[in-house]
Amino acid sequence: MSARDNNKAGDLSDDDDVVSPRVEQIGVQSVEIAGHILKTLATLEGPQTLTALSQAAGMPSAKAHRYLVSLIRSGLIEQSAVDGRYDFGGAARMVGRAAMNRLDIVRIGTPLLSKLRDELQETVFMGVWTPQGPMVIEWFDIVRPVSVILRPGSILPLHSSALGLVCAAYMPSDIIERALAAEAPQPVLRSRKLSKAKQAEIIARIRSDGFSLVQGDLINGLDAVAVPVLNHRRELVASLAAVGSSGTLDTAPSGRVVRALKAAANRFTQALG
Repeated sequence: MSARDNNKAGDLSDDDDVVSPRVEQIGVQSVEIAGHILKTLATLEGPQTLTALSQAAGMPSAKAHRYLVSLIRSGLIEQSAVDGRYDFGGAARMVGRAAMNRLDIVRIGTPLLSKLRDELQETVFMGVWTPQGPMVIEWFDIVRPVSVILRPGSILPLHSSALGLVCAAYMPSDIIERALAAEAPQPVLRSRKLSKAKQAEIIARIRSDGFSLVQGDLINGLDAVAVPVLNHRRELVASLAAVGSSGTLDTAPSGRVVRALKAAANRFTQALG
C-alpha cells in the first residue's frame, strides 16, 4: 500500500471526526425522522395510539414503532402501561422546560405570575402568540370547585378566550385573519366566529381599556381577564391573565384583578428593557 493509500485509510479511522458521506447521511436522517415523530406528537391532543401517531406522522406503523422504541429508551417518549398510548417522557419535559427557562419571557414572567397568584388568590397564567395560535406557556393554579382543564401548551380559541382576544387586538390583522381561517374548534373548549363589525368593536374596546374579558365563553362557570405585555415598540410580547369562578372573579375595569394584572404587565415591560 502506498503512502497515499495509507493516508486515505487513516482518514476513515475511528479516531477521526471525519466519516463517510453515507454514514453521515444515515445518522442525520434517523435523527430527523425521530424529530419528526416528536414534533408530530406535539401537534396532537394528549397521548396517542401507535396507529394515530403513525398516521399523523405519515409513516407506516412498523417504522414509527421502531423509532418509538428508541425514543422510549432515551426517555423522550413514555408508553402507558394501562392503554399503550404514547406521550412525552421525562427527558422531553426536561428539555422543554430548559428551553423555555432560557427565554426572557418565561424567566421574567414566572415570578410575576407566582406573586399574582398569591396576591389575588386566583388561578393565573401567561400566554404568547405562536404559529399555532394563542398558547398557554405558564400556569399557576389554585384549588377550585370548577375543574380547569388548561395547561401549558394548550392552544386557545381567538374569540372565546381572554388570551385569544388580546392576541386578536394586538397582533397584525393579516396574521389573525389567517389564523381564524385555519382555526378548528376543540371538543373540550367553546369557540366562536365573530362578524367583522363585532371583531372591530371588541378590538377597539380592548385597546381602549387595556384588557380583555370573557365570562363563561371558553369554559362554563369560569371567567377570565387578560392584559397585554408590550415591548418598547408597542408590540405584543405576552399576555398575563387571571381565571376565576363566574360571579366571584372581580372583572370590573377598575377592580383589583385588572389593576394587579396591569401593574404586573408594566413591571414585565420594564424588565424587558
